[in-house]
Amino acid sequence: MKLTTMQFGLLGVIFAAILVLGTYEQTEDTFGTSEKSSERKKMLVPISDVSDSDILIDISQNSTKYITGSSVIPYTNFMQDDDFPKTWLEISNILGAAGISRGDNIVIYGECMPCGGGPAPATYVYWLMKSLGHKNVRVLDGNIDDWAAAGFPTSNKSQVRPSTNYTPGYTLDFVAAYDYVKSGKAQIVDARTSHEFNISSIPKAVNIPYERVLDNHTIKNETALKDVFANLSKDSPVVVFTNTGLKASVVWFALELMGYDSKLYAFQDWLGGQAYEGNTSAGSQVLSPMPAPKDKP
Repeated sequence: MKLTTMQFGLLGVIFAAILVLGTYEQTEDTFGTSEKSSERKKMLVPISDVSDSDILIDISQNSTKYITGSSVIPYTNFMQDDDFPKTWLEISNILGAAGISRGDNIVIYGECMPCGGGPAPATYVYWLMKSLGHKNVRVLDGNIDDWAAAGFPTSNKSQVRPSTNYTPGYTLDFVAAYDYVKSGKAQIVDARTSHEFNISSIPKAVNIPYERVLDNHTIKNETALKDVFANLSKDSPVVVFTNTGLKASVVWFALELMGYDSKLYAFQDWLGGQAYEGNTSAGSQVLSPMPAPKDKP
């Protein structure tokens, strides 16, 4: 089913129905080093902690080298032509065809090299899988070059697993719809560039470009993230967005890592909602033409 930005109500429903995230246990603002490491490892697994019981999934496009034993599902397989996600049934079928079941221990790795690298596709697929109720899923803390540098094996062939049945389960806790964003109940974070933010944004949004949570294409440590999110309160939810939500997933992931109640959103949905309502007063600001970004997410 093709989705347009003008179909804001339907987009909100589809986001809520198919892209919902498992609950992540919140942590206190102050905790010891070992406890921080333990919480981080629940979402972001160090290379040395990957075990034989883990199934690694490379979500990169056009990979030619793989972590030995990895399965390959390019993140674009989960997306429609308009860069929004496919239905939960389609995504479940893709995972099942790749030999993934909901009880498997999954480690996601890979990058979008045409986008300049970085973990956004991996955090986005993590978000998708959590939305399907997949509990045991983590993102690799590093890329294949880091893996090889640590002395672990790589291969020029991926592993093909026997197909299976992926049975999804889902919750509505971690995705934002247009009406919710408009209600003012949440803190709004615009994770696009400062240039895009200055041209147009959602009212009352604060700008935290997604690069601010990264250190050389990896997620920053908790101390650094605490500084990045210093002006956000844990007492109310946070909605984070980029044009389609892909790169915003990096900031969402970091917020979850730090114990925030966070939700993902797409600016295209906001524009569609505003246009549908005929919001001409906002139109001069929110609907003003923007130069095409280097990459749509």
